[in-house]
Amino acid sequence: MVDPVRVVSYEDMLKVIYQPEKVIIDVRNPDEIESTGKIPSSINIPLNTVQDALTTMSEEEFKKQYQRPKPSPSDELIFYCRSGQRSSEALNRAIKLGYSKSKTYLGSWNDWSSRQK
Repeated sequence: MVDPVRVVSYEDMLKVIYQPEKVIIDVRNPDEIESTGKIPSSINIPLNTVQDALTTMSEEEFKKQYQRPKPSPSDELIFYCRSGQRSSEALNRAIKLGYSKSKTYLGSWNDWSSRQK
């Protein structure tokens, strides 16, 4: 169960895609994104690499791979996946790593894509 204060809605997502200081992270596998697309301004860090990307990856490596500065623990990270399960797992990992402002878009891609028609 995810704490409701850590959940963002579709309406919230419509706002944050235009706020470059927010870090929207798609934790699906690259092949899933290739077949469906992604939420604008999001970066893809698959769930199994989230911890390494946030902890062991250098600033330079992160910027080279994701074309944006590596987030600091004070940044707001918003995770999403296909249906909300992996994004909730990523949220828990990020919180344990000290990213205390992290959130999840529980509706994730299924919700986003159904409303973009």
